[in-house]
Amino acid sequence: MTVLALDGVSWGPRGQPDILSDISFRVPQGQIMAICGANGAGKSSLLRLIYRHQAPRRGTVQLMGRDLWRMGAQEAAQHLAAVLQEQPTDFALTARQIVALGRLPHRKGWGAGLSGPGDADAAIIAAALRRMDLGGMADRAFGTLSGGERQRVMVARALAQEPQVIVLDEPTNHLDIRHQLELLALLKGLGLTVIATLHDLTLAAEFASRVLILRAGRILADGPPAAVLTEAHLAQAFDVRARIDRSGDAPRFSFHL
Repeated sequence: MTVLALDGVSWGPRGQPDILSDISFRVPQGQIMAICGANGAGKSSLLRLIYRHQAPRRGTVQLMGRDLWRMGAQEAAQHLAAVLQEQPTDFALTARQIVALGRLPHRKGWGAGLSGPGDADAAIIAAALRRMDLGGMADRAFGTLSGGERQRVMVARALAQEPQVIVLDEPTNHLDIRHQLELLALLKGLGLTVIATLHDLTLAAEFASRVLILRAGRILADGPPAAVLTEAHLAQAFDVRARIDRSGDAPRFSFHL
């Protein structure tokens, strides 16, 4: 079953040339997809199209078989959650209250507020906090947390949302090595469709079942990691000489000008 489909999608800022051009792909249920590419290749712009932040200039984005822009924002949020790189630090909310925001799309009306979640919601919120190892800081103010802790809170909020699709923009930023590995293992074990931008190609190769490389706003390569993360593709994508050592359990990448 296809849960996300982009057909002939192009996008650019109003009055300016396209940043993304003729993007088409389909993501089946349960697939883990990494989006890679150089800075400015269009990775974050592509994610914004997927999580309904910006509408395509041409083409369509479909979620669960329906045009994303024919859905209301609340309905879309019942199926898709996004975890972004930048997190506001001035929220006058605790970590638990941030995670509780993930339940809002499932309540009747956006004005339901944060107070008094029912027993079912409270159990989902508590489970999300536990999964991200946040129990000891659940009642701390969000702005007092470190960057890595805030990142884990935002992932917990996405888990509390109970979506079919999770979109993450550089989810391992700010995380130490242990929490990087724990987060990626958690995402792999969810059984959900996961789409994430990743700078670290070793993590992309180990984490994803599929890698899409963007170059100058177009798809350069798309497929299994071993077929996509090649020296030729990486040289084109990053304008460097690439070498890949495949002698170990995981590929090791090196780059030279």
